[in-house]
Amino acid sequence: MTRANFSEFVLGAMPGTKAEIVIKSGVSQAAVLRWVRLLHAGRKIYITSWKPHPRAGAAMAVYAVGDLPDAPCKLQHLTKRQSRLRFEVKAKQDGRWDSMKARWRSKYWIRKAGAVGDPLVARRACRRRADGPHSHCKAGAFQARRPF
Repeated sequence: MTRANFSEFVLGAMPGTKAEIVIKSGVSQAAVLRWVRLLHAGRKIYITSWKPHPRAGAAMAVYAVGDLPDAPCKLQHLTKRQSRLRFEVKAKQDGRWDSMKARWRSKYWIRKAGAVGDPLVARRACRRRADGPHSHCKAGAFQARRPF
């Protein structure tokens, strides 16, 4: 197929959002995104309306064939607090929340132990270096300490 045929598939799948055009036309996402950009710049398609994204806070344009002026986006933007609360609710519903909280807690304690100078956490970080373990550490910092 030639590039002109892809543009015909994209135009035939209108009206719809970019994601809907990918599904209707059967053309790859990269090709649809390119052709929507080119057709919109060439004034062959226009934005009829805006829809809120089902998962994120960004709005999605609904495209149609024609040479009319683009519709302005009148959707309200979510505040940072609203988007964070929306994310938390959805993560709790699909079961990701507990694993994410556990990962955040472990990163917190690893950073805190590194700041205090915990030798076990620091030793673990040293083994990841390519130039050998403890080559960058102070001499004697990780030697076994004898009790009094």
